[in-house]
Amino acid sequence: MGKKKKSKRSSADLHRQVQDAVQALPYAIEDHRKKGKKVKGFMLRYFSGPMLKLMNKGLGAKRYRGKEGEKLRQTDQMRRHLEQRGAALKHVQEITRKAQKKKGRGV
Repeated sequence: MGKKKKSKRSSADLHRQVQDAVQALPYAIEDHRKKGKKVKGFMLRYFSGPMLKLMNKGLGAKRYRGKEGEKLRQTDQMRRHLEQRGAALKHVQEITRKAQKKKGRGV
């Protein structure tokens, strides 16, 4: 059996992943700090973080060029916003469901 060829990610997928990483950066740094992993937090803040931000800037400039790009940017931002709201709502519902289940079991 031969090796499966690794499919290349589209630039849109890569950009999306980099955007998510840049958004989560402050939380990840704080999490490392809380867990006592100061070196990891330092590396993330001063090495990986700036690289991610630079990649995000480059991918954004390439992808959102011109009038069509501006429309695409607005569409992407709204889609991301709605997805994040949906995920947050789902998370809250899950916490509420668990709390109710726990409360019902105790009685």
